[in-house]
Amino acid sequence: MFARLVGESFVRNPRRKLLTAAALMVGIAVATSTLTVALEVGDRLAREFRSLGANLVVTSNSDTLPLEIGGVDYRPVDEGSYLQEADLGKLKTIFWRHNILGFTPFLDVPVSANRHNETLIGTWYEHQVPVSDGTQFKTGLASTQPTWQISGRWFADNADEAVVGSALAAQDPSDFAVGKTISVAPVIIPAGAPAPPRPLTITGTVSTGGSEDGAILVPLSFAQDISGHAGTYRQLFVSALTKPADALALRDPRSMTPTEYDQWFCSPYISSISYQIQQVMPDTNVRAIRKVAETEGRVLTRISALLWIVTIAALIAAGLAVAATSAAPCSTDAMKSAS
Repeated sequence: MFARLVGESFVRNPRRKLLTAAALMVGIAVATSTLTVALEVGDRLAREFRSLGANLVVTSNSDTLPLEIGGVDYRPVDEGSYLQEADLGKLKTIFWRHNILGFTPFLDVPVSANRHNETLIGTWYEHQVPVSDGTQFKTGLASTQPTWQISGRWFADNADEAVVGSALAAQDPSDFAVGKTISVAPVIIPAGAPAPPRPLTITGTVSTGGSEDGAILVPLSFAQDISGHAGTYRQLFVSALTKPADALALRDPRSMTPTEYDQWFCSPYISSISYQIQQVMPDTNVRAIRKVAETEGRVLTRISALLWIVTIAALIAAGLAVAATSAAPCSTDAMKSAS
């Protein structure tokens, strides 16, 4: 009986049924497409934002404040606290280890280069870090600072080579030209007998838009040797995939219930990833780079909200179209009956 009624309905008013079905199909297709984009846009945009640079910085809890004069850090090399390079592989053992896209250590050393006081920055461009599971993780500036522009080539790891900041190269082009060899020595002599000046071959100039434009970048091992701090570094910049912060992300984990803590811990908030880094690297201070993190959060939140609005609007439009196609024939039939 029911099947016959439905069949007669389609036979009597095929145009209305086709319009209703078309409206439903269009509405469902638009809603499904926008929902798919809304659910995936966060991860896709987060990966694109990682090209802006690192969003976390790790330092020692007991590190001293920098003493900079003319852009040169004059803290004694034995002052403050350093972090162990051997612990860096632990970053790929946290719960959100796959969200750690890269990390780069930095060690600043005040040096005398060609009779001028400059800042020597030891770091990695591309470096293999051993992980406890037996794998190797390739990281460095190529991962955390992909927007830095190099003219020439980057230094080779464990080589006496350097890349000079663009501002420093422009200030003294005769001494810091690509292909030149400069002589560097630490301004503050480390413990033990003073070492002779070390030669460095300049392989390129780099433009970063930051303080590195006025410095000399070298392999981390070179900076460790010249400063007398083998196997250590002072700052670590981490590039991690995160999701925008919400009310739960801003709460203190110590005030959460076990259920809330599990939800927070298992979400890639920048606060939860920072907490997990501190767990595997004790006595460190992990903080978000506010300018980067807040910009990412605002953009992701607004785009997600826009896509949800489009989805709801599509569903409402489909509902109105179905209502219109269903109501119009009824009013027409009523007018025919009245006449």
